[in-house]
Amino acid sequence: MMDTAYITSSFQPRGLDDWASNRSESILDATTAMVESFGDWQIRSDIIYLDNGAFGACPTVTVEKQQQIRQWIEENPHEFFERNYVSSWETSRQALARFLHADAADLVFTPGATHGMNVVIQGLRLEAGDEIVTTNHAYSSVRLILDDVAKRCGASIVVVNVPLEISGPDAVLQRILASVTPRTRFAVIDHVPSRSGLIFPIKEIVSELASVGIDTLVDGAHAPGMIPLDITDINAAYYVANCHKWMCTPRGVGFLHVRRDKCQKIKPLVIGRSPFVINKSKHSHLEHGFGWMGTYCPSAILTLPTSISYLQTVMPGGYNGLISRNHDLAVLARRIICRTLGIPLPCPDGMIGAMATIPLPDSPGPEQEGMLPIQQTLWREHGIVIPIYSWPSYPKRVIRLSVQAYNSLDQYLRLANCLRSVLHNEKLLAQGILSAWPIKISKQIDTCGSDNEHASPEYSSGCGHEAENGSNDVDYLAIPHQDIKNPTFWTLVALAECRIRRILQGSFNTYPVSLYPTTGNTETESPKIGEKQSCHSNLELSKVTNMLSCCKRRRIPKLMAHVVAHLLETEDVVEGWADSVDFLRNQAQILTRSITSNMGAPRTTEAFPVDAKDFVHTVVPYEPESEEGNFSLTLWRRALADFAIVKGKWSFESVSSFLQIHSFLKDPIGGLRKDNTAQTEVFSLLLGKLKPDLEGAQHSAEVWEEVIAQLALESSFLSQPLVHDASYIHFIGDQQLVYSYVDVDRLARSEFACTEIVIGMMQEFISSSSSKESSIAPIAVASSYPICSSHDARPVIIDGNNRTTALCFLRFVSVYDVPVAGRSDELRQYCRDYGLGPVYFVDFWRVLQALWQSHMNLINQLRVPENVARFRGMRRLPVLVTEESSFITKTLVDGEENILQPVHQSIFATDDLLVALPGKMQCHGRAKGFLAMPVR
Repeated sequence: MMDTAYITSSFQPRGLDDWASNRSESILDATTAMVESFGDWQIRSDIIYLDNGAFGACPTVTVEKQQQIRQWIEENPHEFFERNYVSSWETSRQALARFLHADAADLVFTPGATHGMNVVIQGLRLEAGDEIVTTNHAYSSVRLILDDVAKRCGASIVVVNVPLEISGPDAVLQRILASVTPRTRFAVIDHVPSRSGLIFPIKEIVSELASVGIDTLVDGAHAPGMIPLDITDINAAYYVANCHKWMCTPRGVGFLHVRRDKCQKIKPLVIGRSPFVINKSKHSHLEHGFGWMGTYCPSAILTLPTSISYLQTVMPGGYNGLISRNHDLAVLARRIICRTLGIPLPCPDGMIGAMATIPLPDSPGPEQEGMLPIQQTLWREHGIVIPIYSWPSYPKRVIRLSVQAYNSLDQYLRLANCLRSVLHNEKLLAQGILSAWPIKISKQIDTCGSDNEHASPEYSSGCGHEAENGSNDVDYLAIPHQDIKNPTFWTLVALAECRIRRILQGSFNTYPVSLYPTTGNTETESPKIGEKQSCHSNLELSKVTNMLSCCKRRRIPKLMAHVVAHLLETEDVVEGWADSVDFLRNQAQILTRSITSNMGAPRTTEAFPVDAKDFVHTVVPYEPESEEGNFSLTLWRRALADFAIVKGKWSFESVSSFLQIHSFLKDPIGGLRKDNTAQTEVFSLLLGKLKPDLEGAQHSAEVWEEVIAQLALESSFLSQPLVHDASYIHFIGDQQLVYSYVDVDRLARSEFACTEIVIGMMQEFISSSSSKESSIAPIAVASSYPICSSHDARPVIIDGNNRTTALCFLRFVSVYDVPVAGRSDELRQYCRDYGLGPVYFVDFWRVLQALWQSHMNLINQLRVPENVARFRGMRRLPVLVTEESSFITKTLVDGEENILQPVHQSIFATDDLLVALPGKMQCHGRAKGFLAMPVR
């Protein structure tokens, strides 16, 4: 939420997070305001125009009004200029003054902000040694004016460095004040700088500088129409701005506001006669000087009342609603792009209005034809118009988002994915390996028994632009087994929408493509407990209901049962969740400490052990709730019923609470550690996209429950970071498999590999006919949360320990050669260099010992440099993105089969404790097939 300290109005635009403070507001309606565009504009429909901040855009009504005014002028030019010019000019000026909360007598029109800045700066009377303070955010033309005047007068320009990555408005104020010296005579400060889009605390800056006798010229080019503006309250000596950017007038309309005590010092750049020939004394020096600057077409200025009226009516909520909506969308778009690219948010949400600037990786090349290469690529290949420029200087570069009523959320999703694709290609070009591995598609028999190619030319674009350049109503699940190369986040959203539409249409059974993991035979055949039946076993409602009904080990811990029992006594468990969640989190921490303590695992020392017997492999489960009552299942059903009854009229807070309950029931310990902010945003996005389907018919309570349960699953999956970097979507049977890439050294391990299987895989890899590329079945991974670990959350291998160990050992050999028998120094050094933990080390040691004992022929092959050279540069492995809490994982340890609780995967995945499950002793269930993907 924007701070009143730097927004001079009682109105405060809200960010997405602020929905939580207004429980009465429907998240469906608020999200719709960002999903939809508003108004009738002249922008071409075949481009994505995201650059309102540069030259603005006129709505159709303003364009038509200007044409009418021009026609009026041309019908009798003499009549207009001699008798109607002054009154028409004055009508527009009065409308502008009301809009700005200013006195019209202190306000005059200029052709634009640059003209107004010239008027004030060229009129300064400076002496040698005087200083003018400005910032590194100043517009380029303004810097040229300042440099020219300073050179002519012998003055100095003091440029304050205000970084884009800044903590808040007070940091801007303090940096500017710190630059003031006894020689400072004047300050030129932006209100909303063009380069950064930050909102400076201009009222406070003006006031503090005035207190030491320094006048301020405010460059407000972007402020009017973007943020609430009260010029009288700011009280700057001079305020200059444009009307064509955010006030939607034709180009050529700007204004200069001069505080009453400074009016006599201002002279126009063009000296001309005054149009005020009647009652001259009633008009100020400023009005006489700027009322007539020669014969020109005033039609743009005269459209001002029409444009201002348009701002107040273009969308529900009036002008304040427009500002709020544009700010909300700018905040969300910035988050999406930053998350997609892995870039931290540069500044607080409250410091941006409808523009947001994001730093990008350094540019690989300079400007060409006035644009950086990436900007040209986005325009020529994807039809996206957006500014990307060198700042503060080449090769540093930034991208600036602008949001106006004609923009919508899907445009920024498209931008995020195109940016990801373009930046990835830039990186590959820099490495000299662009297009190093074309996907080779094999044929597969579809469910109808006919040959069907996996890949479709429809999905040829790296960002999905071509595939998505049509209707959003395409049913991506209509044709079985149509794989998608280089999918975008938007493509995955569309697939999720289709699954949920199938539920609403009652047609899910026709061809149920489901998120992996899907239910196994036992789950499919097991009878459902209770009266509620699911239309398909792969729907989330059915899967969670089955798990909580039939799998006691996966229910909530007994320690938490009394808290859940108390929650179930409330009228609405979703509303009451906030009062219970902190108690549950505390109990989750107690359980985690108890489990790890009872395991008795030693801490990992610097010198890794070589024997797997030094590791603890005992599974210590928490005690689940008793059979009586089944609070877990009851909470699940109550949460669905209490949440569904509102039927879409949810607040952001209630959505977050429901998703937390869903995560908690699937993983009672890890689910409470999850930050579901991103998931809540994706849930609201899907909800907004599905609004016509949800509101278009009367749906039963059972259907609503199916929908919200599925939305919880889909949003959880889509909010995973790995999904945003997806490389391929493979369809096999009824399963949707999403492949991505992960740095091999980031992969966590929870179990040992099988030595003989690893050796067999190594033999296959080096014997393959290709000397340049190795392909493998993607490693199944799930995101874990750190327990007893010095690592942050990272992907843990669910299935693929043998493949990973084989490839990492081959990389070791390509760097160090095959060590002599009994030597571990090189292995230890390798693990240190690449950040590999003790489980890897033990696996490598066992493989090395087995090689020397029984596989001399393979050792000889490994010592041939040509056989292993391609593994030296191996960095990334293909992975299948999954969620551990969606599996029913079984383990066989010490001859006893048990069902693992999701917390165990994270405990065993740490490198800081000597813990690991025996190889091949976990059963997660596997995908029904796979597509081999190259190792990078």
